[in-house]
Amino acid sequence: MLATTPLLAQTRPAPPAAGAPATRMTEPPGAPGTVAYNTWLGRTFSEVLLNEMSQDERVRILNRIVATNYIQHNPLVPQGRQGLIDFIPVIYQSMPDSRFVMHDVFATTERVVTRWTWTGTLTGAPFLGIAARGQRVEFDVIDVWSVRNGMLYEHWDQFDWPRALIQLGVQGLPQPFIDVASRPVSR
Repeated sequence: MLATTPLLAQTRPAPPAAGAPATRMTEPPGAPGTVAYNTWLGRTFSEVLLNEMSQDERVRILNRIVATNYIQHNPLVPQGRQGLIDFIPVIYQSMPDSRFVMHDVFATTERVVTRWTWTGTLTGAPFLGIAARGQRVEFDVIDVWSVRNGMLYEHWDQFDWPRALIQLGVQGLPQPFIDVASRPVSR
């Protein structure tokens, strides 16, 4: 941990040693509502859950750490915990080699923020209506969650979409812009 106060914690994970086994989810340090617990929530979601688990394991963990009535402010992802559960496989159907590298986790007693990089190659199903042609992507993401009763409750994110869309070979946004289930998104 680089800095800790009663209200804020930032952690920057050490890179894994060459050949080291993947880090599996651990039990939360501390009680719900603490900075340590919320830091664990952010790391568990953005690093462990996305990289290291089967879909069945993800569902089990999402049921533990995400509120049923999860509020999603990303129009590409359906509302509620089930919407999130349904969204994650779409990533791997489109980019089976997706990898999520955590850079920072910041937490307070009510929020957690993660900053990470997503890399992958579009070789599977179309992603956001963009056909797979072996396009390699690497772009940055910042997630912000509110935490209630020890669970991720509300979510906002910022993706480096211009960089991703350029890497995907998009000259302009598809019209109409569609979500991961190929439904038009109103902006």
